[in-house]
Amino acid sequence: MNEATHNVPRKRTRVLIADDSAAVRASLSALISRLPEVEIIGIAITGTEALQFARSLKPDVMTLDVRMPEMSGIDVLEALQKDRLIPIVIMLTGLTEVEYQRKCLALGAKYFFHKATEFEKVIEILLDHNRQLNQPEQPGTPTSDSK
Repeated sequence: MNEATHNVPRKRTRVLIADDSAAVRASLSALISRLPEVEIIGIAITGTEALQFARSLKPDVMTLDVRMPEMSGIDVLEALQKDRLIPIVIMLTGLTEVEYQRKCLALGAKYFFHKATEFEKVIEILLDHNRQLNQPEQPGTPTSDSK
């Protein structure tokens, strides 16, 4: 590791958790808070809060339930798409119907997992995102400064 990359602070992945289940929020928060490279920037209980937090906090990654009070996760995805907000959205739900999965993925969700059986995949995605976020720029790679 050269001196230039050694002194660059590592970026943290910023996460918004949105779920109406207190147990899911607590479990996700406990798992994510153990990851030093990931920061929980907000926790939403309703779909309306999820959208407000996504708009104001601009997370890198967002977990989102399909069924939530006030506004469904699907409605949140539609609003994010209209706003051109592009966090990585991980749908975490207890619903198994394929139609929900298709709709969410079509609306911009990157992942669709079942809460009971695929919970740990969220951690893998967050760690992978952080690795990509902190990859050193390759020589010859255009940057925004080189326009």
